[in-house]
Amino acid sequence: MFDTAKKLTLAAGVSLLALSSTAIAQEEVRISDIDVEASYSAAPDSNAAEAFPQIADDIRAAIAERVPTSSDAADPTIRVDIRKLSLDGTTMFPADSEFNEIEGVVAITSPDGDIGSVSFPVHVGATTQVDPLPEGFVLLTPSTDDFYAVMVNGFADVVAENLANVNTAGDGITK
Repeated sequence: MFDTAKKLTLAAGVSLLALSSTAIAQEEVRISDIDVEASYSAAPDSNAAEAFPQIADDIRAAIAERVPTSSDAADPTIRVDIRKLSLDGTTMFPADSEFNEIEGVVAITSPDGDIGSVSFPVHVGATTQVDPLPEGFVLLTPSTDDFYAVMVNGFADVVAENLANVNTAGDGITK
């Protein structure tokens, strides 16, 4: 009888451990709102707003595809400020131009204070050549026709990657 009780206790303990591990593994940061603004504050003389008027909406949609969302207003929010678009450092674009560098700042905040507020810069660069990019940029190599989509998606990928590093215990980005 004692052996049966030990086996049942062991089985119950293993089952409880498996269930709690699954619950912990499934706990992820869910986002209640994504707000993207293109202020171009790092390039006030830029014509990027005219050249790429939909970029804020496109980045918001790309981020929304990559992060888990919720309708609970108590869940964290993502705020993005696109601060600079450039083509090899130039912020004035001809009408049919693409860009190959995008810079912005992302803030993830929690209305209820669970994760506090964390922010990080995002710098994404793309090239069809092997030209070196400034330090801190993520290097992408799209075809010439794909620059816009690659830049928008690359920016969203960096945001989603950093969201995965948010520590729900309140310590912010763990990277």
